[in-house]
Amino acid sequence: MSKENVLSFLRQAAASPELKSQIQQAEAASELVNLGQAQGYGFSAENLREVIPVLQRQKGFFGDFAEAILELFGPTHDDYPATGAQSFSGDLPTRH
Repeated sequence: MSKENVLSFLRQAAASPELKSQIQQAEAASELVNLGQAQGYGFSAENLREVIPVLQRQKGFFGDFAEAILELFGPTHDDYPATGAQSFSGDLPTRH
């Protein structure tokens, strides 16, 4: 039932410019869950993650939305090198 709530919420968001804007401003999956709950749709962040593969296969808004969610909340959404922390290789400032 919760996956269906996610899909219903996203359908409502697709039809509502205001809700769509709120979703675009979300910075964490928990914010999407809270937006859904405010609209009467109970689901968890895990339910949202379960629905993303289904949405990715759809063209249009839902496919694009799934890609945006993956980019925003995925583990590769950072500026860190793939190898982890790098040693310092610059020049130290000199004191005068």
